[in-house]
Amino acid sequence: MKHRLSKIMTPILLCVVLTSTFTTVAFAVRYITYDGGLLDPVVEVENRLDYRIFHDCVDAWNSTDTPVEITSVPGSGHSYIISGQWDDTWYGLYTPRSRQYVLWGRAGKFKIELNRNTLVSESDTVRSSVLVHELGHAFCLDDNPSSRNSSIMNYDRDRDYLTWPTSDDVAGVNAAYAD
Repeated sequence: MKHRLSKIMTPILLCVVLTSTFTTVAFAVRYITYDGGLLDPVVEVENRLDYRIFHDCVDAWNSTDTPVEITSVPGSGHSYIISGQWDDTWYGLYTPRSRQYVLWGRAGKFKIELNRNTLVSESDTVRSSVLVHELGHAFCLDDNPSSRNSSIMNYDRDRDYLTWPTSDDVAGVNAAYAD
């Protein structure tokens, strides 16, 4: 009897596992949550950029229907955004700081670096797309490799056009900070 029940239950359990896996994958196409995002979507950020794009990018996030509230502050000891020259091919890099559990968990602060070597010949529109994308990481959004949706976190987004969080991004941030 035990062996017969096992033969019946195995395919049923397999179907349940596969169904939940495909449901998760289909859902993840919209947005992918990043565990290195901020604990709190209210953040003070120091602007150390050489570009004029900072305030427009902050406004792009602050104007969304999310709990995001970015305030520009002087001084040090805060999260910050900086541009520099790195011999690499990336445009921007988000680094979580002061993580919950030393090496993992949500961040208390962040550092965003924009690579002048790759952005030097790009427009302010492209730079804005990169910075808004990197700020998305701060609000718990991971890179989205899917070309099926329009998202500031999408690898294939049109950086000459998309410089604001889309409805998928807003949904992801709201899900990350739901009470």
